[in-house]
Amino acid sequence: MQTTHGYVTVFQEHVIRHYQTHLAGPRAARAAREYRTPTKTEWAEFEEHFDKRKVELGNCGRPYATPCEHEHSCIRCPLLQVDPGMIGRLDEINTNLIAQRELAHTKGWLDELKGIDLTLRFLHDKRADAQRLARLIWASRSSVLEGVPLVHPWARWSLFRIRAATMSPERAVRPATTATAAAMP
Repeated sequence: MQTTHGYVTVFQEHVIRHYQTHLAGPRAARAAREYRTPTKTEWAEFEEHFDKRKVELGNCGRPYATPCEHEHSCIRCPLLQVDPGMIGRLDEINTNLIAQRELAHTKGWLDELKGIDLTLRFLHDKRADAQRLARLIWASRSSVLEGVPLVHPWARWSLFRIRAATMSPERAVRPATTATAAAMP
């Protein structure tokens, strides 16, 4: 909840207040031990997770404490967030895949052809997404739309990491009572 308060201005105030009230009920009913302060080891493990999500082409969007389910076939993974600075690397991978496709076609490896074609489709989609993000980043540096600056996913991620790094473990997990939820704007 801490990270979403920065975006409250986008929503109508009564919607946020209603949601916070909704969350306060189940939180008040939960045992206090569920809101204990994480240990230093737990906090370090939580922070380490975000470092493990970094991959060659960008960032893996898999949830906390989950393994890679795609056997590190990142190009095909819908959770891969390609860094726009890696578009050149995507071009290299594309060239390599085309060479592999030609070899598979020459040797008659039909199943290999299907796999390479699938990877090429995903690669082209990832490249288009990275180019779109690069345009948004460029536009956000040079203009403002309707008075609200554009914030691309990488910036939001960086803001989250900065906030998490500066937040003490005591503040990371804390109970919210009905009184504190009602007092929030």
